[in-house]
Amino acid sequence: MSFHDDFVLQLRADLAQALQLPAAAVYAGRQPQKVTRTGLEVWVRPLEVEPHGRGGGDQVKVRPYEVHVRLKERREQSQTGAEQLDRVRAALDLLGGRYDGARPFAPALPDLLALQVEEGSVDHDAGEDDVLEGTLVLRALER
Repeated sequence: MSFHDDFVLQLRADLAQALQLPAAAVYAGRQPQKVTRTGLEVWVRPLEVEPHGRGGGDQVKVRPYEVHVRLKERREQSQTGAEQLDRVRAALDLLGGRYDGARPFAPALPDLLALQVEEGSVDHDAGEDDVLEGTLVLRALER
C-alpha cells in the first residue's frame, strides 16, 4: 500500500475512535455522501500533494486533506442551530488539538514526520436545512 492509503486507513480509524462514531460514519472520497444518517459523520477529501524542499536536497511531501465534520440533526426548538454549531465546533476543536504537531500513527507510518492543522470554516449545507458542516485542513508531512 502507498503512504496515502495507509494514512487514510489510520486516520479513518482514529477519527471514528476520537469522535466515538461507527466506522461507516467516517469515509474518504472526492464528494460527500448524501447525508442519510442522523448525527455526526466525517468526510475526508484528499487534496493535491504539495512538494516541499528541505535543506540538503531532501524532499518532503506535504499531503493535505480536508476533514469535514458533518452533522445532520433537527434544529432545537428556537431554530437557531446553536446546538448543532456547538457540536460541530467541539468536534473540530477536539480534532485540532489531537492532530496539530503530533505523529499519532508513527508505528504504522514511520515516514510520517508530523501533522499540521489549519482551521477551516463552519457552514450550513445549502442542500439541507438540518445539515451543518465544519472543516479543517490536515497536512501530513511525509519523508
